[in-house]
Amino acid sequence: MFDYFGLLGQSISSIHAIMFLLTILLHIIFANGVAKDVGILNKRGLSTLIVPGYAWVLATLIGGILTLAVYWLIHHSNIAKQ
Repeated sequence: MFDYFGLLGQSISSIHAIMFLLTILLHIIFANGVAKDVGILNKRGLSTLIVPGYAWVLATLIGGILTLAVYWLIHHSNIAKQ
C-alpha cells in the first residue's frame, strides 16, 4: 500500500525548506538595498537616523521587510520630511 501521509509529510518539509531559503535570500536582497541607500545618503553628506548605517543593514538582514519599512518611513517618506 502507498504511504500517502509519508509523501505528504515529505512534500511539506520540502516546501518549508524552499520557503526558508527564499526568505533568507529576500532578507539579503533587502539588506543590500539598505546598504546601497546608506551609501547614497553618506555621499549626500547625510547620516542615518536613530542608529548608524551598518546597524540598519544588520537589522534589515535579520528583520526583513518590516525593518525595511521602518527604515523607509524614517528616511524617505513624507513623514520624514516634516
